[in-house]
Amino acid sequence: MINAPKYTDIVEWTIAQIESKTFNPNDRFLSETELGEKFGFSRQTVRRALEVLEQRGHITRIQGRGTYIADVRPQKSSVFKHPSRTVGIISTYLDNYIFPSIVRGIEGVLSEAGFAVQLASTNNSVEIEARSLQLMLDRQVDGLIIVPTRSALPCLNLDLYKELIRHGIPVVFIDSFYPELSIPHVALDDVMSGYMATQHLLEMGHRDILGIFSHINRQGHLRYQGYARALSENGIPLRDELVFWYSKESLLQQLQGGQLLECLSKSTSALCFNDHMALLLMDYLRQNGKSVPGDFSVVGIDNSELANISSLTSIVHPSEELGETAARQLLSMIGGAAVENILFPPQLKKRGSVLQHAASALKQL
Repeated sequence: MINAPKYTDIVEWTIAQIESKTFNPNDRFLSETELGEKFGFSRQTVRRALEVLEQRGHITRIQGRGTYIADVRPQKSSVFKHPSRTVGIISTYLDNYIFPSIVRGIEGVLSEAGFAVQLASTNNSVEIEARSLQLMLDRQVDGLIIVPTRSALPCLNLDLYKELIRHGIPVVFIDSFYPELSIPHVALDDVMSGYMATQHLLEMGHRDILGIFSHINRQGHLRYQGYARALSENGIPLRDELVFWYSKESLLQQLQGGQLLECLSKSTSALCFNDHMALLLMDYLRQNGKSVPGDFSVVGIDNSELANISSLTSIVHPSEELGETAARQLLSMIGGAAVENILFPPQLKKRGSVLQHAASALKQL
Protein backbone atom coordinates (compact mmCIF):
# COMPACT_ATOMS: atom_id res chain seq x y z
CA MET A 1 0.00 0.00 0.00
CA ILE A 2 1.36 3.46 -0.95
CA ASN A 3 1.37 5.98 1.89
CA ALA A 4 -0.27 9.34 1.19
CA PRO A 5 2.08 12.36 1.21
CA LYS A 6 2.54 13.93 4.64
CA TYR A 7 1.00 17.23 3.59
CA THR A 8 -2.40 15.53 3.16
CA ASP A 9 -2.60 15.21 6.99
CA ILE A 10 -2.65 19.00 7.25
CA VAL A 11 -5.10 19.34 4.35
CA GLU A 12 -7.58 16.82 5.79
CA TRP A 13 -7.28 18.25 9.32
CA THR A 14 -7.91 21.79 8.06
CA ILE A 15 -10.98 20.77 6.07
CA ALA A 16 -12.34 18.92 9.11
CA GLN A 17 -11.79 22.03 11.29
CA ILE A 18 -13.66 24.19 8.76
CA GLU A 19 -16.54 21.72 8.47
CA SER A 20 -16.87 21.52 12.28
CA LYS A 21 -16.92 25.37 12.45
CA THR A 22 -13.75 25.46 14.56
CA PHE A 23 -12.54 27.88 11.89
CA ASN A 24 -15.04 30.18 10.21
CA PRO A 25 -14.79 32.28 7.04
CA ASN A 26 -12.34 35.19 7.40
CA ASP A 27 -10.80 33.75 10.60
CA ARG A 28 -7.03 34.02 10.75
CA PHE A 29 -5.51 30.56 10.17
CA LEU A 30 -2.38 29.04 11.71
CA SER A 31 0.97 30.27 10.43
CA GLU A 32 3.55 28.04 8.72
CA THR A 33 5.52 27.89 11.97
CA GLU A 34 2.46 26.97 14.06
CA LEU A 35 1.43 24.23 11.62
CA GLY A 36 5.00 22.88 11.52
CA GLU A 37 5.11 22.69 15.32
CA LYS A 38 1.63 21.13 15.55
CA PHE A 39 2.34 18.34 13.05
CA GLY A 40 6.11 18.04 13.38
CA PHE A 41 6.54 18.55 9.62
CA SER A 42 9.14 20.48 7.67
CA ARG A 43 8.42 23.97 6.33
CA GLN A 44 8.42 22.55 2.78
CA THR A 45 5.68 20.04 3.69
CA VAL A 46 3.62 22.76 5.40
CA ARG A 47 3.95 25.06 2.38
CA ARG A 48 2.78 22.32 0.04
CA ALA A 49 -0.28 21.74 2.24
CA LEU A 50 -1.10 25.45 2.17
CA GLU A 51 -0.71 25.52 -1.62
CA VAL A 52 -3.22 22.67 -1.97
CA LEU A 53 -5.65 24.29 0.46
CA GLU A 54 -5.46 27.56 -1.48
CA GLN A 55 -5.87 25.76 -4.83
CA ARG A 56 -9.03 24.16 -3.46
CA GLY A 57 -10.35 27.49 -2.18
CA HIS A 58 -10.28 26.73 1.56
CA ILE A 59 -7.80 29.44 2.55
CA THR A 60 -6.59 32.79 1.26
CA ARG A 61 -3.00 33.92 1.75
CA ILE A 62 -2.41 37.66 1.76
CA GLN A 63 1.21 38.73 1.38
CA GLY A 64 2.43 40.58 4.47
CA ARG A 65 -0.75 39.85 6.44
CA GLY A 66 -1.05 36.09 6.85
CA THR A 67 -3.42 33.22 6.02
CA TYR A 68 -7.20 33.38 6.40
CA ILE A 69 -10.08 30.95 6.09
CA ALA A 70 -11.99 31.53 2.86
CA ASP A 71 -15.54 30.55 2.09
CA VAL A 72 -15.31 26.81 1.65
CA ARG A 73 -15.19 26.17 -2.07
CA PRO A 74 -18.64 25.08 -3.18
CA GLN A 75 -19.14 22.36 -5.73
CA LYS A 76 -19.18 23.67 -9.27
CA SER A 77 -22.88 22.96 -9.67
CA SER A 78 -23.73 25.21 -6.70
CA VAL A 79 -21.80 28.14 -8.15
CA PHE A 80 -23.15 27.81 -11.68
CA LYS A 81 -26.33 25.81 -12.23
CA HIS A 82 -24.96 24.18 -15.35
CA PRO A 83 -21.27 23.66 -16.15
CA SER A 84 -20.36 25.65 -19.25
CA ARG A 85 -18.06 22.93 -20.63
CA THR A 86 -15.83 25.83 -21.65
CA VAL A 87 -12.24 26.58 -20.70
CA GLY A 88 -10.81 30.08 -21.07
CA ILE A 89 -7.31 30.72 -22.42
CA ILE A 90 -5.80 34.13 -21.67
CA SER A 91 -2.51 34.89 -23.40
CA THR A 92 -0.32 37.96 -23.62
CA TYR A 93 -0.22 37.80 -27.45
CA LEU A 94 -2.31 35.58 -29.72
CA ASP A 95 0.08 36.17 -32.65
CA ASN A 96 3.17 34.96 -30.77
CA TYR A 97 4.94 32.46 -33.06
CA ILE A 98 4.79 29.55 -30.58
CA PHE A 99 1.31 30.26 -29.21
CA PRO A 100 -0.61 28.49 -32.04
CA SER A 101 1.23 25.25 -31.19
CA ILE A 102 0.41 25.67 -27.50
CA VAL A 103 -3.27 26.22 -28.32
CA ARG A 104 -3.26 23.21 -30.63
CA GLY A 105 -2.03 21.07 -27.73
CA ILE A 106 -4.61 22.52 -25.34
CA GLU A 107 -7.52 22.17 -27.76
CA GLY A 108 -6.64 18.58 -28.64
CA VAL A 109 -6.89 17.45 -25.01
CA LEU A 110 -9.89 19.59 -24.08
CA SER A 111 -11.93 18.75 -27.16
CA GLU A 112 -11.43 15.05 -26.49
CA ALA A 113 -12.80 15.68 -22.97
CA GLY A 114 -15.82 17.54 -24.40
CA PHE A 115 -14.74 21.11 -23.63
CA ALA A 116 -14.78 24.16 -25.90
CA VAL A 117 -12.16 26.93 -25.73
CA GLN A 118 -12.67 30.70 -25.28
CA LEU A 119 -9.61 32.81 -26.24
CA ALA A 120 -8.62 36.25 -24.95
CA SER A 121 -5.48 38.37 -25.31
CA THR A 122 -4.09 40.92 -22.85
CA ASN A 123 -1.51 42.44 -25.23
CA ASN A 124 0.71 42.25 -22.12
CA SER A 125 -1.39 44.97 -20.48
CA VAL A 126 -2.32 44.75 -16.78
CA GLU A 127 -5.53 46.67 -17.46
CA ILE A 128 -6.58 44.34 -20.28
CA GLU A 129 -5.68 41.30 -18.15
CA ALA A 130 -8.17 42.57 -15.55
CA ARG A 131 -10.88 42.89 -18.20
CA SER A 132 -10.09 39.41 -19.55
CA LEU A 133 -10.31 37.83 -16.10
CA GLN A 134 -13.64 39.55 -15.44
CA LEU A 135 -14.90 38.42 -18.85
CA MET A 136 -14.10 34.79 -18.00
CA LEU A 137 -15.83 35.14 -14.62
CA ASP A 138 -18.91 36.56 -16.32
CA ARG A 139 -18.93 33.77 -18.91
CA GLN A 140 -18.80 31.18 -16.14
CA VAL A 141 -15.94 29.14 -17.60
CA ASP A 142 -15.08 25.85 -15.92
CA GLY A 143 -11.36 26.61 -15.79
CA LEU A 144 -8.62 28.89 -17.08
CA ILE A 145 -5.20 28.47 -18.67
CA ILE A 146 -3.30 31.76 -18.44
CA VAL A 147 -0.04 33.27 -19.65
CA PRO A 148 0.63 35.85 -16.91
CA THR A 149 0.96 39.50 -17.94
CA ARG A 150 4.26 41.26 -17.10
CA SER A 151 5.09 38.35 -14.81
CA ALA A 152 8.36 39.82 -13.47
CA LEU A 153 6.38 42.67 -11.90
CA PRO A 154 4.04 42.48 -8.88
CA CYS A 155 0.62 41.08 -9.78
CA LEU A 156 -1.84 43.96 -9.67
CA ASN A 157 -4.89 41.77 -10.35
CA LEU A 158 -4.65 39.67 -7.18
CA ASP A 159 -8.24 40.47 -6.19
CA LEU A 160 -9.59 39.02 -9.44
CA TYR A 161 -7.44 35.89 -9.12
CA LYS A 162 -8.70 35.46 -5.54
CA GLU A 163 -12.23 35.85 -6.88
CA LEU A 164 -11.62 33.02 -9.34
CA ILE A 165 -10.39 30.82 -6.50
CA ARG A 166 -13.39 31.78 -4.32
CA HIS A 167 -15.75 30.77 -7.13
CA GLY A 168 -14.03 27.41 -7.46
CA ILE A 169 -12.61 28.10 -10.93
CA PRO A 170 -9.28 26.26 -11.28
CA VAL A 171 -6.40 28.06 -12.98
CA VAL A 172 -3.17 26.81 -14.52
CA PHE A 173 -0.41 29.21 -15.54
CA ILE A 174 1.73 28.43 -18.59
CA ASP A 175 5.21 29.70 -19.46
CA SER A 176 5.43 31.77 -16.26
CA PHE A 177 3.72 32.47 -12.93
CA TYR A 178 3.02 35.06 -10.24
CA PRO A 179 4.86 34.11 -7.01
CA GLU A 180 2.14 35.86 -4.97
CA LEU A 181 -0.33 33.12 -5.95
CA SER A 182 -0.32 29.40 -5.21
CA ILE A 183 -1.47 28.54 -8.71
CA PRO A 184 0.29 25.64 -10.47
CA HIS A 185 2.29 26.36 -13.60
CA VAL A 186 3.58 24.40 -16.59
CA ALA A 187 6.66 25.84 -18.27
CA LEU A 188 10.01 25.30 -19.89
CA ASP A 189 12.77 25.16 -17.27
CA ASP A 190 13.99 28.69 -17.96
CA VAL A 191 16.95 28.62 -15.58
CA MET A 192 18.32 25.50 -17.23
CA SER A 193 17.56 26.94 -20.68
CA GLY A 194 19.73 30.00 -20.01
CA TYR A 195 22.38 27.75 -18.50
CA MET A 196 22.45 25.27 -21.39
CA ALA A 197 22.59 27.95 -24.08
CA THR A 198 25.43 29.79 -22.32
CA GLN A 199 27.28 26.53 -21.68
CA HIS A 200 27.17 25.75 -25.40
CA LEU A 201 28.77 29.10 -26.24
CA LEU A 202 31.41 28.51 -23.58
CA GLU A 203 32.17 25.06 -25.02
CA MET A 204 32.64 26.73 -28.41
CA GLY A 205 35.36 28.90 -26.90
CA HIS A 206 33.42 32.11 -26.32
CA ARG A 207 34.17 34.03 -23.13
CA ASP A 208 32.72 37.48 -23.85
CA ILE A 209 29.07 36.44 -24.04
CA LEU A 210 26.34 39.06 -24.27
CA GLY A 211 23.09 38.21 -22.49
CA ILE A 212 19.95 39.85 -23.91
CA PHE A 213 16.85 39.49 -21.70
CA SER A 214 13.31 40.84 -21.36
CA HIS A 215 13.01 42.69 -18.05
CA ILE A 216 9.19 42.53 -17.67
CA ASN A 217 8.81 38.75 -18.11
CA ARG A 218 9.83 36.35 -15.35
CA GLN A 219 11.29 34.02 -17.99
CA GLY A 220 13.87 36.71 -18.76
CA HIS A 221 14.98 36.88 -15.14
CA LEU A 222 15.18 33.10 -14.84
CA ARG A 223 17.16 32.77 -18.08
CA TYR A 224 19.49 35.48 -16.82
CA GLN A 225 19.96 33.40 -13.67
CA GLY A 226 20.99 30.38 -15.78
CA TYR A 227 23.34 32.55 -17.86
CA ALA A 228 25.02 33.90 -14.71
CA ARG A 229 25.32 30.42 -13.22
CA ALA A 230 27.05 29.02 -16.32
CA LEU A 231 29.56 31.87 -16.31
CA SER A 232 30.23 31.47 -12.59
CA GLU A 233 30.77 27.70 -12.84
CA ASN A 234 33.35 28.31 -15.56
CA GLY A 235 35.22 30.93 -13.54
CA ILE A 236 34.08 33.86 -15.71
CA PRO A 237 33.01 37.02 -13.88
CA LEU A 238 29.59 38.43 -14.73
CA ARG A 239 30.04 41.79 -16.46
CA ASP A 240 27.11 44.20 -16.23
CA GLU A 241 28.23 45.81 -19.49
CA LEU A 242 27.47 42.50 -21.24
CA VAL A 243 23.87 42.25 -20.00
CA PHE A 244 21.25 44.04 -22.11
CA TRP A 245 17.72 44.37 -20.67
CA TYR A 246 14.85 45.38 -22.92
CA SER A 247 11.08 45.48 -23.23
CA LYS A 248 9.08 45.05 -26.42
CA GLU A 249 7.84 48.62 -26.11
CA SER A 250 11.31 50.19 -25.75
CA LEU A 251 13.42 47.93 -27.97
CA LEU A 252 13.31 50.07 -31.12
CA GLN A 253 14.36 53.15 -29.18
CA GLN A 254 17.21 51.22 -27.51
CA LEU A 255 18.47 49.94 -30.88
CA GLN A 256 18.42 53.42 -32.37
CA GLY A 257 20.24 54.77 -29.33
CA GLY A 258 23.27 52.60 -30.00
CA GLN A 259 23.32 50.95 -26.56
CA LEU A 260 23.21 47.47 -28.05
CA LEU A 261 25.95 48.28 -30.54
CA GLU A 262 28.23 49.24 -27.67
CA CYS A 263 27.52 45.89 -25.95
CA LEU A 264 28.21 44.01 -29.18
CA SER A 265 31.60 45.70 -29.58
CA LYS A 266 32.71 44.07 -26.32
CA SER A 267 31.45 40.54 -27.07
CA THR A 268 31.88 37.68 -29.53
CA SER A 269 28.52 35.96 -29.02
CA ALA A 270 25.07 36.38 -27.52
CA LEU A 271 22.38 34.42 -25.72
CA CYS A 272 19.03 35.97 -26.66
CA PHE A 273 15.83 35.85 -24.60
CA ASN A 274 13.99 34.21 -27.50
CA ASP A 275 14.20 33.50 -31.23
CA HIS A 276 12.44 36.76 -32.08
CA MET A 277 15.17 38.76 -30.34
CA ALA A 278 17.88 36.54 -31.86
CA LEU A 279 16.64 37.21 -35.40
CA LEU A 280 16.42 40.94 -34.73
CA LEU A 281 20.00 40.79 -33.48
CA MET A 282 21.16 38.92 -36.57
CA ASP A 283 19.57 41.58 -38.80
CA TYR A 284 21.09 44.33 -36.65
CA LEU A 285 24.53 42.78 -36.99
CA ARG A 286 24.21 42.53 -40.77
CA GLN A 287 23.14 46.18 -40.96
CA ASN A 288 26.33 47.06 -39.09
CA GLY A 289 28.60 45.01 -41.35
CA LYS A 290 28.89 41.85 -39.24
CA SER A 291 28.07 38.30 -40.32
CA VAL A 292 26.60 35.40 -38.34
CA PRO A 293 28.37 33.16 -37.48
CA GLY A 294 31.54 34.46 -39.19
CA ASP A 295 31.95 37.51 -36.96
CA PHE A 296 29.48 36.79 -34.21
CA SER A 297 27.68 33.73 -32.77
CA VAL A 298 24.03 33.77 -31.64
CA VAL A 299 21.80 31.37 -29.67
CA GLY A 300 18.03 31.80 -29.26
CA ILE A 301 15.33 30.13 -27.19
CA ASP A 302 12.08 28.60 -28.54
CA ASN A 303 13.31 26.63 -31.60
CA SER A 304 10.58 28.22 -33.69
CA GLU A 305 10.04 27.70 -37.40
CA LEU A 306 11.83 31.02 -37.86
CA ALA A 307 14.91 29.51 -36.21
CA ASN A 308 14.83 26.59 -38.65
CA ILE A 309 14.54 28.91 -41.66
CA SER A 310 17.35 31.16 -40.40
CA SER A 311 19.66 28.31 -39.30
CA LEU A 312 19.57 29.62 -35.72
CA THR A 313 20.85 27.44 -32.89
CA SER A 314 18.09 27.46 -30.29
CA ILE A 315 16.71 25.87 -27.13
CA VAL A 316 13.59 23.82 -27.88
CA HIS A 317 10.31 25.09 -26.43
CA PRO A 318 7.95 22.06 -26.15
CA SER A 319 4.98 24.21 -27.14
CA GLU A 320 2.41 21.60 -28.19
CA GLU A 321 3.37 19.15 -25.43
CA LEU A 322 3.30 22.01 -22.93
CA GLY A 323 -0.24 22.88 -24.02
CA GLU A 324 -1.35 19.26 -23.74
CA THR A 325 0.15 18.97 -20.25
CA ALA A 326 -1.45 22.21 -19.05
CA ALA A 327 -4.85 21.03 -20.32
CA ARG A 328 -4.49 17.68 -18.51
CA GLN A 329 -3.49 19.48 -15.31
CA LEU A 330 -6.54 21.72 -15.57
CA LEU A 331 -8.88 18.76 -16.17
CA SER A 332 -7.45 17.10 -13.05
CA MET A 333 -8.16 20.27 -11.05
CA ILE A 334 -11.70 20.51 -12.44
CA GLY A 335 -12.11 16.96 -11.15
CA GLY A 336 -11.02 18.09 -7.66
CA ALA A 337 -7.41 16.89 -7.65
CA ALA A 338 -4.37 18.90 -6.55
CA VAL A 339 -1.55 19.11 -9.10
CA GLU A 340 2.15 19.94 -9.07
CA ASN A 341 4.18 22.43 -11.08
CA ILE A 342 5.75 20.89 -14.18
CA LEU A 343 8.98 22.12 -15.78
CA PHE A 344 10.15 20.73 -19.12
CA PRO A 345 13.91 20.12 -19.35
CA PRO A 346 15.57 22.09 -22.17
CA GLN A 347 17.09 20.58 -25.29
CA LEU A 348 19.54 22.36 -27.60
CA LYS A 349 18.99 22.27 -31.35
CA LYS A 350 22.33 23.04 -33.01
CA ARG A 351 22.28 24.77 -36.37
CA GLY A 352 24.58 27.22 -38.11
CA SER A 353 24.60 30.36 -35.98
CA VAL A 354 27.46 29.38 -33.64
CA LEU A 355 31.09 29.07 -34.69
CA GLN A 356 34.14 27.97 -32.71
CA HIS A 357 35.74 31.17 -31.45
CA ALA A 358 38.93 31.89 -33.42
CA ALA A 359 41.16 32.46 -30.37
CA SER A 360 39.99 29.17 -28.87
CA ALA A 361 40.53 27.32 -32.17
CA LEU A 362 44.11 28.59 -32.38
CA LYS A 363 44.84 27.31 -28.85
CA GLN A 364 43.75 23.81 -29.92
CA LEU A 365 46.22 23.67 -32.85
